[in-house]
Amino acid sequence: MGVKKSSDFPAHDNAAFDYDLPDSFIALHPTEPRSDARLLVWDGEDVNMEHRFVDLPHLLPAGCQLWMNDTRVIRARLLLQKETGGRLEIFLLEPLDQSMEQSLGSMKPVRWRCMVKGGKKWKSGTAGVKVEDAAGLWEVHAHRIGMEEGIRHVELEWKFTSSSTGQPTEVMFSMLLESLGRMPLPPYMRRPDEPDDAADYQTVYAEVPGSVAAPTAGLHYDAALLSALSAENSLHAVTLHVGAGTFKPLGEGEVKEHVMHAEKCTVSYDSVKALAQSNQNRIATGTTTLRSLESLYWLALKWRKNGLQPSVLGQWEWCNELSAAEEELEWSMETAMQWLIQKLDGRDWEFETAIMMAPPYQIRSVQALITNFHMPQSTLLCLVACAIGEDWRSIYEEAKQDGFRFLSYGDGSLLQISPFFE
Repeated sequence: MGVKKSSDFPAHDNAAFDYDLPDSFIALHPTEPRSDARLLVWDGEDVNMEHRFVDLPHLLPAGCQLWMNDTRVIRARLLLQKETGGRLEIFLLEPLDQSMEQSLGSMKPVRWRCMVKGGKKWKSGTAGVKVEDAAGLWEVHAHRIGMEEGIRHVELEWKFTSSSTGQPTEVMFSMLLESLGRMPLPPYMRRPDEPDDAADYQTVYAEVPGSVAAPTAGLHYDAALLSALSAENSLHAVTLHVGAGTFKPLGEGEVKEHVMHAEKCTVSYDSVKALAQSNQNRIATGTTTLRSLESLYWLALKWRKNGLQPSVLGQWEWCNELSAAEEELEWSMETAMQWLIQKLDGRDWEFETAIMMAPPYQIRSVQALITNFHMPQSTLLCLVACAIGEDWRSIYEEAKQDGFRFLSYGDGSLLQISPFFE
């Protein structure tokens, strides 16, 4: 894929990414089976609304690379009670002083950045809960230890008494969440989680725990569909832990004023080698996968420009600090990855990305995007506009007129960004 210059700073009012979405279009439960969800196909000129995800193996060019995000959603909501009797709902965002893996594997108290519902008057004291299940008795205590811009810092400690031995037993924090945590359904569903959501709001290929929101385009894949896709194509994964910031709307004013959240990402060395192959048709499953791949391109440029391996990509570096470097180097995605292979020397790469893609940004890493239908005035919709331009608006209207279901549990689309290789 050739170099496409898109260094101009986004100059859009947020209203440019608004549209009318009545509640009746928002899917509250997924299609069963998963692969029976409807699939709108856009080939760059025309819309076809007669397909379903089960048709995907026949719609993709044979021998393509299909990319997915293998993050796993954690049960990030804990329901507790204050000493005064009031209820609290703690929504875990990210660990304060540990990696996600360290915190989930910890048997000692952990500290997290959290959103707290019902916590306006929770300035001191402890909130907790005592629950008995088949495995034993859980006792959980939460202490507020700080705050930043509406985000509370909370320390959590727990005790578990095994029903089989009657004795206190050390268990990991991840086991506590699996037993007492609730699935973090998006706020726009406006319903409590149900037992089926534990499986429904998780991709079948989820492996690495750490997200508080699902990479929803992948929710349409089931084992049979993945088997059919892998028969003639290669499947590849990156890991990006989706944060609650994905639901943060653009608000009023201009797109450039939006503050983008950072998310942790891991790309394996084998994935970099696959991305370095020339004349490959690549399709990204979901905006988080695409965000990871595009970030990798800019981080390679940043490394080449500064001479040091970076660990963070800023929100607007693509159109500020790195614009001149791209123009000078004239790298394609493949060229950047070929350079990166030599620098990584067999190592995987972990980084944080706060990249925000808004027009005139142009996609470099893939020829097509599989994605759901997104919220009005969302950063995800900005990304779709980068992929297919202003056509997103007419496509969304046609989808509504034809009864497509929107958002996380809704239907999806296959959007062609550039021509496939023959």
